[in-house]
Amino acid sequence: MLPSLIIPTRNKAPFLARTLASLTRQDAAAFEVVVVDDGSDDDTRAIARGFEAALDLRYVRRAHKGRAASRNAAIRAARGDLLIFCDDDRVASPGFVRDHVAAHTGPQPRVALGRQRALLTLWSRDWNLAATDIADVVARRPAVAAALATSQAELVSLDDLRDRHDDVIATFGLAEGWWEHHVVPVLEHFGPALTGFAFPWTAGVTGNLSVPRGLAEQVGLFDEAFVGWGLEDTDFHFRLHRAGAATVILDGALNHHQLHARPGAQVLEWGHNALRMLEKYDSLEVCLYLRVIRRKLTFLEANRIALEQAGASAQIGELTAELVRLNKEHFRLLAHATL
Repeated sequence: MLPSLIIPTRNKAPFLARTLASLTRQDAAAFEVVVVDDGSDDDTRAIARGFEAALDLRYVRRAHKGRAASRNAAIRAARGDLLIFCDDDRVASPGFVRDHVAAHTGPQPRVALGRQRALLTLWSRDWNLAATDIADVVARRPAVAAALATSQAELVSLDDLRDRHDDVIATFGLAEGWWEHHVVPVLEHFGPALTGFAFPWTAGVTGNLSVPRGLAEQVGLFDEAFVGWGLEDTDFHFRLHRAGAATVILDGALNHHQLHARPGAQVLEWGHNALRMLEKYDSLEVCLYLRVIRRKLTFLEANRIALEQAGASAQIGELTAELVRLNKEHFRLLAHATL
């Protein structure tokens, strides 16, 4: 089984460099890396080309069409029969590829999710990172405070990742907010096989996810109508779940999300894509998931409602229609406010 790592990227060359440096330390026997450059205007090309000697790497550049289209282009360029999705701002543990491959040795196609944490590799005063994260790093290595007093700083170099990986993780590793708030409570309640959880497709994002190529092709790859940031991977996983694929959270396959600024426009783009997903599926589960994200429900509350639906589908029909209408109205108003 040849694994293909799928990495879409746009204007994040310094983070991509650290992602690729971490992949040079993998203990897997063989794998390829496919980097699709979604119309970057920084030095992404030079960074990717610079790793061609160290990795079996294929670099593809195309006009800016969004993350869904970029991942599809990478899949079409890939040779492997196992697709491992890794974002351009992730630092992979040495066993990352090996653990994903091991998850697919059985006969049943599945979606495998690796563990996730955060990592502070670069610093800019303009990023407005959480003060608690900065305090944690300084507490572990007080000498870092001098670098954080400057406007910009490199905290973790490529050589650090290659030669001192464990020390880097011990010093600059942090809890990853999305993972801790959304996945860990589900994992603790339902276990790694997510037994009894009606929303396994919400736990998987393409920063750390693997799936057999044939299953990805069966559901039609990514929906390229999702152009801006967010939910294109949730939609993909939703369709994999509907096709009958089980989802499992691995004990390993850890990667670290490099902390960085998030443009304010991403929130609005996510809202547009939420409307796209609502219009695509008249689904109670999608509506409940979006209410969880908006902090109107917990996942446990949403799960109880979804399971009750199975025994009361006739009565739930009207509730589903009303929830769909209300959610569409909310996200139409959000979209209209951005025009």
